[in-house]
Amino acid sequence: MSTYCEGDKVYLRQVQLSDAPLLVKWKKDPYIQKVTLYPGAEVSVESQKEDIKRAVKADDELYLIVVVKETDNPIGYVRVNFWEGQPGCVWLRYALGEERGKGYGKDALKCFIRHLFNEGVHRFDTEVYEFNIVTLAFLERLGFVREGVKRKAFFDGEKYVDIVVFGLLKEDFNL
Repeated sequence: MSTYCEGDKVYLRQVQLSDAPLLVKWKKDPYIQKVTLYPGAEVSVESQKEDIKRAVKADDELYLIVVVKETDNPIGYVRVNFWEGQPGCVWLRYALGEERGKGYGKDALKCFIRHLFNEGVHRFDTEVYEFNIVTLAFLERLGFVREGVKRKAFFDGEKYVDIVVFGLLKEDFNL
C-alpha cells in the first residue's frame, strides 16, 4: 500500500476494506462517539465496508488511515470531502482511535494539510462540539480560525450544545 504523505512520526495511506474492523473499533470507543459522532451511533463492519467502497470510488472524497512509522500500527483516520461547486474547499474530519496525546494527531494533520495545500486546496472547514476543549485548542494551534458558532445545534444525549465552526487558509496554517 503506497504512502499518501508522511510526517515525522506517521504516514497516511489509502483506507482499505480490511480496515473496516479497526474503524468499527475506533468509532465504538465511547470517547470517539462523544466527540465525533452522536449518542448511540450504529457502527458495523458491513456499514464501514460500504462507506470505504463509496469513499474509494468517489471523486469528491479522500479517506486515509494514520499509521505509526515505528510500529506500522494503524491508529486513526483523516478524511476530507471536497465541496461541490467550490474548487479547492474541503471539509475535514479525523479521529485517533488510540495513542492520543502523543503528538501523532498533530503530525498526521500537519502533513495532510500541508500536502493538500501544496496540491491546490484553498480552504479547510471543520466543526467541533463546544465541550471538546482539547480539539478546540489543538485546531487553533494549527492556525484554524473560529469563524462562528451554530448555537445549540447538536443534541449530546442530554442537552443541546453549540458547534464551533473553524476555517483554515494557507496563510493561517502554522507549518
